[in-house]
Amino acid sequence: MLSTWTGRGRLAVYIAALVLGIVEAAVLATDPYEVAGGVALLIGLTHAASVPLALRRPVEAAGLSLIAVTVAALAIARASDNGWPWMVPPPTLTQLLVLVVLTLVAGWRLAAITLAIQVAAGVVLALVGWNWNDIGDSLVQVANFASLALLFGALATVARRLAESRSALREEYERRSVVEEKARIARELHDVIAHNMSLITVQARSAPHRVDDVSPAAEAEFAEIADLAASALRQMRGVLDVLRTEEGQSGRVPVPGIDGLAELFESARGTGQRVEVRGELPELTDVAPEVGTAAYRIVQEALSNARRHAPNEPVSVDLTMGEEGLGIRVANALDGTAPAADKDTTGGGHGLIGMRERATAVGGRITAGATDEDEFVVEALLPAQTTVRTLPKRGRKIP
Repeated sequence: MLSTWTGRGRLAVYIAALVLGIVEAAVLATDPYEVAGGVALLIGLTHAASVPLALRRPVEAAGLSLIAVTVAALAIARASDNGWPWMVPPPTLTQLLVLVVLTLVAGWRLAAITLAIQVAAGVVLALVGWNWNDIGDSLVQVANFASLALLFGALATVARRLAESRSALREEYERRSVVEEKARIARELHDVIAHNMSLITVQARSAPHRVDDVSPAAEAEFAEIADLAASALRQMRGVLDVLRTEEGQSGRVPVPGIDGLAELFESARGTGQRVEVRGELPELTDVAPEVGTAAYRIVQEALSNARRHAPNEPVSVDLTMGEEGLGIRVANALDGTAPAADKDTTGGGHGLIGMRERATAVGGRITAGATDEDEFVVEALLPAQTTVRTLPKRGRKIP
């Protein structure tokens, strides 16, 4: 549960604890309690320190808060004729915050144990202080505090359950996104590999007719190669049928490639998105088909993210062909609406996960995240060619 606390959430807890600690010390040092200034400051800050401590070490924080609130009650025992021992506002508010944080971080059991110990201590204090405080009123204050703590604890428990449900749903969504993205990649790789396997089959079967002086042993070898390629192709199509996502569809559809980028840019501009492209679009022969598909999907997802999170900002796309391969850089200014998960390189956004999966599948790499210039940048480097190859044509064609 601690991982769900954002930086702002922790900061808010720290500030609330500090304010309550200072107020508690100030109230205890003034009328009608008149606790010595140093003692009041020590009690207030110690009690307040148990709040941020609960974020990291809840058991120790529970013990520290019980000690602090009990010492505070003892320090004002003879001076308080109303609200003793637990309903004096500053210590009560601090202790309620401790119990809420304990519930959110560690669950209701630790908070319930802490409250039970505090109620037992309150009953003991009421019995000890009956000479200077009405025991009936003291027990009523203990009961009032317990009722208030139970109410806040119930609300905190509901909030914790909702947070856990959202976290579980988010993890399941991200897991399914990864699985679906891998399935899409598998289908697209099938189309690319199937094309090459088909060429292997055709070339192997036609080799004895295209090449002069093929021995019977070589002809049998070519036939075996063709049979193996055809068998592998059938097996891949069987795997693809398992990966299909809709009833009645095999998933074998035309796969966009590097030649589809121009149409993609025009389509994005048609939605009102300002897209500026720098560099030349690679030719079909410059990159392998699977690399072209990965590049298309990465650019497509980057444009979609920009359109979703910064619809009014222009997008720049840089394409470069170098010795290392195809470089892609898509950048857009941030308008403050992008989710935090999409603003770092380790975020869990399923779009970034999909882009990383595609880049890795073809042996490339990708980074994505916000820069110091308030831009969100996606940079990918994909190899021009992969290990997928067609068999070279040898010999001469029959005229």
